[in-house]
Amino acid sequence: MATDRVLRVWAAVVDCARRRGERVSSRHVCLAVVDALSLSGAGLALAGRPGALELLALELLYATGADGPTELAVNLGEGPGVDAAGSGTLVVAVDLAAQGGAGRWPAFAPEATARGVRALYSVPLMLGALSVGVLDLHRDEPREPGTEELLDAVVYADTALLLVIDELSGAPARGAGEAALWHAEVHQAAGMVAVQLGIPVLDALVRLRVHAYRRGQPLAEVAKAVVDRRLRLPGDGS
Repeated sequence: MATDRVLRVWAAVVDCARRRGERVSSRHVCLAVVDALSLSGAGLALAGRPGALELLALELLYATGADGPTELAVNLGEGPGVDAAGSGTLVVAVDLAAQGGAGRWPAFAPEATARGVRALYSVPLMLGALSVGVLDLHRDEPREPGTEELLDAVVYADTALLLVIDELSGAPARGAGEAALWHAEVHQAAGMVAVQLGIPVLDALVRLRVHAYRRGQPLAEVAKAVVDRRLRLPGDGS
């Protein structure tokens, strides 16, 4: 991720929280990205928790409006967001009212269109090679996003994942440029903990973050200890 883009996105999210007098959270990512990219709305969903990771079972975390496309996708189990979460790749629907949209998502597309959603693109929340959720971005008119917009959207999705992990772990939000989450060793450690404890990878990463926060250690340092088999996290999350 380009540093200037990361800093710009983080500043927008922090400013969104500050203007509302609130602690920065993943909710502010959704609000900030709508303003920054001139969208009609945004929604954030995670892969179903707890239990085994089922990428096609999404759980709504936040949406900027009621009855949005993310909630619809969660309820129907169908739509660009479900596809993006399941494949780990960006899914773009330029016009859901077009024949292609209805053909690909026969239940989702007509209902989303009836709710005023025409264009929708879904960015997976990526933890290494695994997708653990999705950031849905939509407009009330057909439109294909440009390259710069998509690059910004990916950074907003990455920022949302960082904040979600902090929220789930109870740790304070990290600032822009936090790179530990993207280290291969962190992904490897999360995978090892997931197997050892029989939990989803996202939950395993939260356990790692909690351990690092409680002991005042860098996340990368804790991950290396797990990978080197010098540390095995307890099953009770302590």
